[in-house]
Amino acid sequence: MKRIIVFFSSGFYIGYIKFASGTFGSLLGLLFWILFVQCNTYSYHFLYLGGIFIFSILLSYIAEKVYDVKDDCKIIIDEICGLWFALAFLPKNFYFLTTGFLVFRLFDITKPFFIKTSQKLNGGFGIVIDDVLAGILTNIVLHFSKIIYYKYKQLFF
Repeated sequence: MKRIIVFFSSGFYIGYIKFASGTFGSLLGLLFWILFVQCNTYSYHFLYLGGIFIFSILLSYIAEKVYDVKDDCKIIIDEICGLWFALAFLPKNFYFLTTGFLVFRLFDITKPFFIKTSQKLNGGFGIVIDDVLAGILTNIVLHFSKIIYYKYKQLFF
């Protein structure tokens, strides 16, 4: 059972990469989003997000006990979850996928505003919530850029 927990919580062992494991975990989340999430059915996004959120919290909680380290850097399921929140309800195109990835990594690494304090929470929820908040903040930024782009695109093209 421990091997299964480690396998999934580390993103198929990507969390064991010695450098930038969170970035590689986010790339895995991006790949999963591209392959598995249908963007033409926005109503299902709530199911995707709720499912990955609950799954990530439970898996992170158990993984933390297996690793016996608080928020071990090998646990990257939270990056996958956070990136999904960053890309939800947006078009699945090159701009939103790349910008979403980059802005999410920026917010996940710097942890602006209240995101840093949320990381102090215990258990699986504490592991996941800072990435989800970084994802939500990214999503807000991307939605504003979408509004600006569509409103002023005649000025650019």
